[in-house]
Amino acid sequence: MLVINTECNKIWNALAVLGQKQATGKLIIDNGEQEWQIYFCRGLMLYATGGLHQTRRWYRAVNQHCQNLKFNAGLLSNDELWEYQLLKQSITQKQITLKEGKAIIRSSSYEILFSIANQPVLNLNWHSYQQLTSEIFANLVLSPPELKQAVERAQKLWKRWEKMGISDIWPEQAPIVKKSVNLETRLSTASLEAINNQFNGHNTLWDIAVKKKQCLALTTRSLYHFFKQGLIEVRAVPDLPSPLEQLRLVYCSNNRPRIPIACIDSTPTTGNFLEQILIPKGYKIDKITDPMEGVGLMAKSQPELIFMDLAIAEVNGYALCNFLRTAPAYKETPIIIYTAEDSWMNRVRAQLAGATDFLRKPASAKQILEIVEKYLKPKKQQYKSQGNLIQSKSLALAR
Repeated sequence: MLVINTECNKIWNALAVLGQKQATGKLIIDNGEQEWQIYFCRGLMLYATGGLHQTRRWYRAVNQHCQNLKFNAGLLSNDELWEYQLLKQSITQKQITLKEGKAIIRSSSYEILFSIANQPVLNLNWHSYQQLTSEIFANLVLSPPELKQAVERAQKLWKRWEKMGISDIWPEQAPIVKKSVNLETRLSTASLEAINNQFNGHNTLWDIAVKKKQCLALTTRSLYHFFKQGLIEVRAVPDLPSPLEQLRLVYCSNNRPRIPIACIDSTPTTGNFLEQILIPKGYKIDKITDPMEGVGLMAKSQPELIFMDLAIAEVNGYALCNFLRTAPAYKETPIIIYTAEDSWMNRVRAQLAGATDFLRKPASAKQILEIVEKYLKPKKQQYKSQGNLIQSKSLALAR
């Protein structure tokens, strides 16, 4: 089943039809930039996932309902439906109750359905396959009436969101105090510290709402006047590494030669995001949050490629790019501007400053890999040959 350019009301109808037909498979919903997946088994919803922050959403749901949950990602069979697999594992090991597992599914579904509710045009693609019947855990599902309730709750939140006039802010964005604003003269030390801790650019609005145990709309509305006054801004942040990705990072931490890549960004979040994508592919990431000190240290690692944000604390991003390009050590090094400040003018200025390419935040893992492979594929073969040589020498010495 393939439906193109449908409205949200038709999505809700499609979900109801899947329940009535007792369908088993995966409904893929996308808006051209994001993709969400809703899994069904015999008409019952197993799990809703996808979007910008799949892993952040998982940890939020777990922290809401069972903070002390521990799980073993090494027991997962594959990447697909890893959240549901972990819930099954936790219930089987009696770490959580079935009620807590369903609460986690409901929380995740609520966020997914809210994200879908604010999309004017969506694409639907249904994949039918029966192997999901082996995934189902008794009663760890949402029945059609429960799914309908989750849909109505998400619709209600979206209507409230629009009515409050905050539709120009998205829950996946992270608020941060503007560096150009001098709040020391306007706020007490305690208030300033509280604002900086809350609006630190790392926690999304969803994250903040869950930590404060508040409704998302109420949390967002409470900071909206700061936003309108120009005291804070919101920015895109990458997802966290999933438990499986964290496990792969550990497995990939060995002695084979790795292609060094530098990430110049004021926040470590971007570097962490690049690590989870690129370390398993044979790269290593040098995270530079302070360019004044980091550029000197970067000379030691001699990166083969540089990711750089334009919004860097106390440094003009274009000037830094121009400085790197004119330095002999980086004359031929690909410099990728990776920033949320995406406009025609930004791209032209970056090119004039010597940037090799431009990538808008937040990029997908596929986009990151494509741009790295575009410039480093020959280097990757060279490093692989070096690794094989080192391995051969090690085996010869062992004999």
